[in-house]
Amino acid sequence: MKNIYLILILSSIFLMADKQAEISHLAKKYLGGKYVWGGERPSGFDCSGYTQYIFNKIGINLPRTAYEQSKVGTEVQGSLQKGDLLFFNTDPSRGIPVTHVGIYLENGKFIHAASKTKGIIISALTKHYQQTYLGAKRVLQSKKNSHSSTKHTQLPKEFFHAYKKALLAPMKAQLNYDLYRIYKGQYLRESQIKELEKMQNNEQHHDKQQKKKQILKKVDKKAQALLKEKINKERLASIKITYSAHEAEALGAFEERALSEEDALDAIDESL
Repeated sequence: MKNIYLILILSSIFLMADKQAEISHLAKKYLGGKYVWGGERPSGFDCSGYTQYIFNKIGINLPRTAYEQSKVGTEVQGSLQKGDLLFFNTDPSRGIPVTHVGIYLENGKFIHAASKTKGIIISALTKHYQQTYLGAKRVLQSKKNSHSSTKHTQLPKEFFHAYKKALLAPMKAQLNYDLYRIYKGQYLRESQIKELEKMQNNEQHHDKQQKKKQILKKVDKKAQALLKEKINKERLASIKITYSAHEAEALGAFEERALSEEDALDAIDESL
């Protein structure tokens, strides 16, 4: 009986080792592949689409998002093993506890669909990823527990409590994230989008100022013209001169008339 039990244990261990090797082989098969937001096929994966696709190949169905995948399997308490799912909070601004997932390989390295610029790569669990690392779940189990992946076991409360603070902290600023998003049909970094919006705002402000100047210039010209016309009328009215018959005859004028300012001044000079 003991021999049978030992054989079953060994068989389970060997089966799990085979699964781990298979996961590692499948995952590396797409190394260098494209990252596509929302992608879940070899033509382009996002992080959770990639892990879901790989595990589905060996008969394990995972949920679609990184956050939902973090609820599956058994929490890893000790050393990491091949095929463990690693979870990260790389973007606290999204307001969810888990934003990224990858597959552990060995020697402190994991494979994941990182970003549009990097694609599917192998990264070390150090520096940036260590700072945003949340924990690991194991979905590769012995034959006895092979269906446990279908149970959505919650991570411990302490796990989320510890990272709730991280969501509230200005982690994004501290880690100097410069994430990508779609902006007017282009995939651009946040810094590029801010710069473009700043330039557009400046251009709009400049256009408004120019338009305002043009309007004021037109208004000013019209006002000046009206003012000049008013002044001319007032001046003409003030220099309306009535000549005597003798003066009119001397000036060659045979009737009373209103002269322009220039004509009036010339006439006065002549009469003097």
